[in-house]
Amino acid sequence: MKPFAIAIATSLGLLALGTPANAARFSWNVEYTGWWAADGGGSISGQFIANPEDALDGIISIEEMTSWFWNWTGNDVVPAFSISSKDAGASTDGFFPRFYVDGTPNQPFDFNLDPNLDQGAFTAGDYYLDLEFLRVESLLANLVSQGNPELMGTITVSDPTVVPEPATLLGLMAIAGLATTLKRQKQEA
Repeated sequence: MKPFAIAIATSLGLLALGTPANAARFSWNVEYTGWWAADGGGSISGQFIANPEDALDGIISIEEMTSWFWNWTGNDVVPAFSISSKDAGASTDGFFPRFYVDGTPNQPFDFNLDPNLDQGAFTAGDYYLDLEFLRVESLLANLVSQGNPELMGTITVSDPTVVPEPATLLGLMAIAGLATTLKRQKQEA
């Protein structure tokens, strides 16, 4: 029975690792810093994931994101929180919500840079982030922290990184399981 299980684990692992990645995705990390000085500081960091072909025009729109995550560090006005597209009731809003991902600077409320660029607003549960107007809210507690776009804050978008495919992870887990089984058999012998 054990040789049969080992053969299956090996086959599944090699098959999963050998399967071509036809749905690879990229992840971009984003950070908003230096805008909330009046309220005791604070910053927003996050990540969005999209297909690499959607980045060919240098922009990722909300519609092209397969998922998103934002973390507010908190300040003197609004406590720390995190929201994600996986949260119940999560939604996005904005005027052409999208991000530059080609090195072009993303700036808040800068119609001189690109009148059609808006990083959008994200809501989940009791929390709301408007990345275009630098507004952070705890809705039920009625707390608002407004960033100042006149400050020398920055919005950095990292170079994309590849998000591992589920098949690749499955293959690695199968091979790890096989290695563990073989190690146990060797110790028992």
